[in-house]
Amino acid sequence: MKNIRLKITMLVLSTFFVVITGCQDDDTQIISDSLRVLTATVNEQNLKDEPTGVDTDISLELILSHSLNTAAFESALSISSSAGEVSKNFSYSNSNSIVTITNTEELDFETEYTISIAAGEYGEDGNTLDKPISYTFTVREFVPPNVTLSRDLSSISEAGGVATITATMSEAVPDEVTVNLVFAGSAGANDYTASGTSITVPGGQLTGTITITAIDDAETEGLEDVIVSIESVTNAIESTPQEVSFRIEDNDAGGRGFIINEVLFDPASGDAGDANGDGTRSASEDEFIEFINDSDVAIDLSGFTVYDTDNFATLTPRHTFPNGTIVPAHGVYVLFGGGTPSGNFGGAAFGVSTTGNLNLNNAADKIIILDASGNEFLTFDTEVEGAGIDFGSDQSVTRSPDITGDFTLHTTANASLIYSPGTMADGSAFDMGGGANTGLGLIINEVLFDPASGDAGDANGDGTRSASEDEFIEFINDSNSSIDLSGFTLYDDGNFATLTPRHTFPNGTVIPAHGVYVLFGGGAPAGDFGNAQVGVSTTGNMNLNNASDKIIILDASGNPYLSWDSAVDGIGLDFGADQSITRSPDITGSYVLHQTANGALSFSPGKKADGTDF
Repeated sequence: MKNIRLKITMLVLSTFFVVITGCQDDDTQIISDSLRVLTATVNEQNLKDEPTGVDTDISLELILSHSLNTAAFESALSISSSAGEVSKNFSYSNSNSIVTITNTEELDFETEYTISIAAGEYGEDGNTLDKPISYTFTVREFVPPNVTLSRDLSSISEAGGVATITATMSEAVPDEVTVNLVFAGSAGANDYTASGTSITVPGGQLTGTITITAIDDAETEGLEDVIVSIESVTNAIESTPQEVSFRIEDNDAGGRGFIINEVLFDPASGDAGDANGDGTRSASEDEFIEFINDSDVAIDLSGFTVYDTDNFATLTPRHTFPNGTIVPAHGVYVLFGGGTPSGNFGGAAFGVSTTGNLNLNNAADKIIILDASGNEFLTFDTEVEGAGIDFGSDQSVTRSPDITGDFTLHTTANASLIYSPGTMADGSAFDMGGGANTGLGLIINEVLFDPASGDAGDANGDGTRSASEDEFIEFINDSNSSIDLSGFTLYDDGNFATLTPRHTFPNGTVIPAHGVYVLFGGGAPAGDFGNAQVGVSTTGNMNLNNASDKIIILDASGNPYLSWDSAVDGIGLDFGADQSITRSPDITGSYVLHQTANGALSFSPGKKADGTDF
């Protein structure tokens, strides 16, 4: 029994000794007067890892074991590089045991900095840092900020319209950035004024702007373009070539301007109501609006929107004109509600509404067209322009005489027809050229057989160079009458043997008098093609052979219509020279390499060889 008690007593004493010994060690650590740095980070990176790629603005955080004598600590802490000491600010928290240090001036790129604190007494209660402390970090490499250009409007009116050109920085810099500009295009110095020839981006800011204001004059000039690019930049770079453009729309055109000449609100029942000629009468699809450009200049409807009364209240368009919808001078355009128009429209260009329904109300309605900026462009009101007319009488309303007259029922203008989309009320074609045919007819003006490698070969402007998709053929209608290519087929020499077309021109492909049409091999053309219409081959590949080839076009009946032979028309030329071949001068000249006609350009789809619009 005594032995058991003795063993228990010794065990208790041993345990007590261990507990006392352990407590004494912990107490020694906790109540130590030594000042220690518990953690150190710069921009949330551990300084023990000697971080690199640190930003030029730093936030250095030190967590210490004791509250600090802030004045003593600040005088002891150094952040320096080979260039000298860094100017800095201090802030404290947690009873002055956490300090945050920031620089007041940006640090130097690609530079190593050292943070050091000498041994000394910096604690609020006299606590001592027993050993000196040192950390290093390296600032990131310099990447120059990039400048891009943008414009707010794609077109402005000659009557004092204003476009804003903006330079945008990829990141703000402390110094002022100057972007020097170059102005080009078919519009000249007498057509507009710029608020400056350079854009200034203030230090610390991301953008700067100038404005360009059109000058109103009395000259009939048509559409003119302004091209703005960067000449040089200070304190930043132009990493990729920057260029923006917009058009000045002439307001000096002769005639009545852009008008509505005929509207069908109420297609008759049965076959008589099949106004779009697709073989099916539809109350919505056979409605149409006939527009006439009674002026001497082309009118670009790209992005314009059409509304009826109901949808205008919510600004939900019944139709949005696609990009490239240009009605030439004295041209005619017919917009159907839907379907697949295939009738005889007198050579007029035509389209169908993007919603498949114009929803024209036989009782009372308005047609409202807004331009691409949302401004009112054209209106037609049944209670004003059509006052007293019955719009539900199974026929259209039309001007009589065409273009200049007041609106009347179509059978009042011509008892034998209830509508005449694309033609005059008497059923004859409009004179869209002002006289008999002159010129060469439909010609091939330029062909690209061999797109250059890399970005230089991106002829269709879709951002991707393709040996097949960037090939193109530029057609010009050098006559005073429109040419309808609907159903025509195009072949290269190889496919003509099997009569397998490389391209079939869609219904409605009408090239107006003196108009330009560019056919690309494929892709999504997005470049600046002047006033030209643009399409892509229906097979996605025209397969033009750089060595030797023919281009053959058959009409819709399969008869030869136009041909081009590299061995005849292009004799002696190198078709694999990373550039197009083009007529010089345009339209009437012989074929030459494009850089022979203009050393500054390798191709010019939709434009003259000098880069200006036709």
